[in-house]
Amino acid sequence: MIKKLYPGGKGKAFNITYDDGVLQDIRFVELINKYNIKGTFNLNSQLMEQQFEWTHPNGMAVKRLSENIVVDLYKGHEVASHTLTHPYMSDMVYGEIMRQLGRDKASLEQLFGAKVAGFAVPFDYYSPQIAQCAKNCGFEYARMSQESLCYTPSEDYYWWQCGIFHLNPNLDSFVEGFLKTKEELALCQIVGHSYDLDVEDMWDKMENIVARMAADRDVVSMTNIELVRYLKAIRSADISGNAITNYSDMELWFSVKGSVVSVKPKEIYSF
Repeated sequence: MIKKLYPGGKGKAFNITYDDGVLQDIRFVELINKYNIKGTFNLNSQLMEQQFEWTHPNGMAVKRLSENIVVDLYKGHEVASHTLTHPYMSDMVYGEIMRQLGRDKASLEQLFGAKVAGFAVPFDYYSPQIAQCAKNCGFEYARMSQESLCYTPSEDYYWWQCGIFHLNPNLDSFVEGFLKTKEELALCQIVGHSYDLDVEDMWDKMENIVARMAADRDVVSMTNIELVRYLKAIRSADISGNAITNYSDMELWFSVKGSVVSVKPKEIYSF
C-alpha cells in the first residue's frame, strides 16, 4: 500500500493564516515563532502605508502595522496579498479588481524584496472573475473565505477553501479530529485575525492549539504557498505497477509498504 506524505515523511500538515496585518500580529508572530510554526499573513499595502485604523464594535481600536515594522516581523513566514484597500468586491469591474490585486502584489514585492505568490480575498464574496484576475496577476493560488470544515486540501488552487475560522464554535472539535485522523494528506488550516484574540480573550486557546501541533511528530508546519507547491507536485506523481515517478522539481515523500521513502526530483523509485 502506498500513501502520499508531506515533507519529512509527515502524515499531516498545519497551516495558520491571518489577515490584515494588525498590531496584534506582533504578539501572535512571537507566539508562533516560539513553537517554530510558520504563518501566512495577508496584507493590504495601501492601508498599511496609511496606518489605517478602525474601531471594533466592542470599542477597541484596530490598527494596521506600519511598513517599517512588517519586514522584520514576518521574516520566515509567508506574506500574501489581501488587496490594496480591503474592499467588498461584489460590484467591482475587471479593471478595478486587477488594480486592487496587481498593485498590492507589486507594492508588497517591492517592500519585502521577494515574490508574493498568494492572494486571500477580503470579506466573504468570491467569483470566477476574481479567480481569473488572480491568475492574470501571476498569483499561484487564491484563498476564499468560505470554510471547508474538512481536512482535505482544495484541488483547485484558485478556489482554495479555508479549513476553519478561529471563531467557529467547533474549533476545538475540528482540531481534535485532525490530530486523530488517518486521512491521506490531511490538512488543518486555521484562519482569522489576530485582533480577535484580544476581543474574544483567545490567546491561551490559540497557544494551546499551536503547542499541540508543534508537539505532534506526524504534523509538519507549512505556509500556504508551500502547501500549494507541494500538493501540485505530489498530485502529479505517477504511481503505477511497482514504481513511483516524480515529475516535479521537489523531493516527495511516501509510505510504501509501511516504510517512509523519499523520491528525489525527476526520479523513478521502484519497489
